[in-house]
Amino acid sequence: MGPGQFPLPESAGTGRLNARRMAKPPLPTELQRLLQNTSWQADTLGMSSAQTFRIEGPENFYLKINPVDPWGGLKTEADALVWLRGYLPAPEVIYYDRVDGTDYLLIRELVGLPASADAWKANPKRLAETLAASMRALHSLDPATCPFNQRTETKLREAADLVQRGLVDADDFDDENQGRTPDQLLEQLYAEQPANDDLVVTHGDFCLPNLILTDWRLSGFIDVGTLGVGDRYQDLALCLRDLADELNTNRYDAHFLSAYGLTAVDTEKLRYFRLLDELK
Repeated sequence: MGPGQFPLPESAGTGRLNARRMAKPPLPTELQRLLQNTSWQADTLGMSSAQTFRIEGPENFYLKINPVDPWGGLKTEADALVWLRGYLPAPEVIYYDRVDGTDYLLIRELVGLPASADAWKANPKRLAETLAASMRALHSLDPATCPFNQRTETKLREAADLVQRGLVDADDFDDENQGRTPDQLLEQLYAEQPANDDLVVTHGDFCLPNLILTDWRLSGFIDVGTLGVGDRYQDLALCLRDLADELNTNRYDAHFLSAYGLTAVDTEKLRYFRLLDELK
């Protein structure tokens, strides 16, 4: 069994850390040195293709392991974290390398809890406002300084590649798209592509688990592999959808939008980028 080739624990499933203590998988030599005298848990909260582990020791870390083919590896995420930390809170990259077609990314754990934690959802109005303030801070960065491209045209090309390679799971589509094929969604997305992008620096997957909060302040953005210059509605669409899902109501949308500073909402763009997210 080579580096990066190992099974997840049998207990892996949904939840922040739904796994048992486990032995370390095979690792590059330098990473082995960094992670001596540590224990591991599988982190299965996110939807990333990467295998992710929480590392406990004198310091706590997260380790992502991902094959370059077919998923593309972790270099973009590592570079995005380094860039973002120059402007806003994000995890520190401790180690990144590509070995035998597999990427390894080690980041320092942030202090705090995901915005999806019950502690924050107990005050939904304040949560909505905190999310909006965090998004506004990100969207206020100068797009000219950002080297990553997440314009709609780029995202469509990437979606088309995933569809062509058979990497889209139609069973995971939202209820309103059940029974449709990835090709049908892609055809609709090309036909309805917005004429212009309202360009800002976007997170790309602005969902509650990807923001870590402490004392109602942003402790950092995580899972930034799709960060880049794109339409602000990429983030607005996913955040509003996820906020409603987490709270089981959309009654706090107005609090979010007011705190974000958006008075006129383009509902067609919200719908469009939620549809595009089906093909990620």
